Amino acid sequence: MSRKVRMARLGIQVVLWMLLTIFLLYFIYDRRAPFLWQFIATMAVTGFTAMPAYLSSKMLVPRLLYHRLIGKFTGACLLAAFANTIVTYFVVGAFYYELSGNSIFAAPDNIQLLFSFFFIINCIVIMVSSAVQIIVDRFGIEQQLHRVEDEKVSTELAFLRAQINPHFLFNVLNTIYFQIHKENGAARNSVENLSEMLRYQLYECTSDMIDITRELAYIENYVAVQQLRMEAGTDLRLNLPAEPGSFMIAPLLLLPLVENAFKHLSNFKDPSQNKLYITIYREKEEQFVVKVLNTCNPADTVGPHPSGVGLKNLERRLALLYPGKHSITRNFHENIFETTLRIRYSN
Repeated sequence: MSRKVRMARLGIQVVLWMLLTIFLLYFIYDRRAPFLWQFIATMAVTGFTAMPAYLSSKMLVPRLLYHRLIGKFTGACLLAAFANTIVTYFVVGAFYYELSGNSIFAAPDNIQLLFSFFFIINCIVIMVSSAVQIIVDRFGIEQQLHRVEDEKVSTELAFLRAQINPHFLFNVLNTIYFQIHKENGAARNSVENLSEMLRYQLYECTSDMIDITRELAYIENYVAVQQLRMEAGTDLRLNLPAEPGSFMIAPLLLLPLVENAFKHLSNFKDPSQNKLYITIYREKEEQFVVKVLNTCNPADTVGPHPSGVGLKNLERRLALLYPGKHSITRNFHENIFETTLRIRYSN
């Protein structure tokens, strides 16, 4: 959120609370009592009213309303308004009595009128604060979507400027594949893996969601291609679930974690000391886990920071696609860096 937006939001809140204070003072003003005491008591009422406003906007709206628990949200708001009305009436009433010597508990009609008035005011404040929070959240999401869309367009334009015609590229790969002698199965498999990767990126990643089995197949091909440039004896392990199930996931969502591990992999003289473990599994129902562990160079004392464009874009995509349903933890100990991504998905 920009500084101008924050200042505008703060200004609107100050104006609304001032208007509420003026309205309360006008309604309960008593000419027989000193103005200062009534103003202080009214400010106290406004302060107490801020509590259910904060509760509804910061807790009830995101936890209940956004999860479509309308009944629970309504009940919680009414309960908060009723409880705050009781607290406000007795605390402010006692406070006003200490200041002025006048009691607001003397006349039954006065008690019923003020109690009803405070309850209605609390309900109105809760509704207004909830509506403002919804508008602010909606505006923030739209701003994020615009930024991601702009980045996506820029990336696509850069890709279009740099890419070779995919049909030409596939034809060349097919030609190379058949030029390789049949006995050289390793070279043929490498060309085939690269061809599958390109096909996946160009033709299958056009939708917002894709089956998890296709994403895992892409990761497997990517690791196989990367392994070609690694020294023999490198401790590289890829553990994929035998039966990952059938659910949809955003395409190329897991790749940045794997790319980052290959990028920061150590280069010890003894290849067996260079370790890269990729483990993907379902931890429990509707939770998907990706663990990537790699050794780093001894000179890297702070570990590979997630400062690359790919990882930043990954975090933004996760925030938009899986809000409140994902977590990323990073641990660095000695020369071992481990990243764990957990996603709660829904079929």
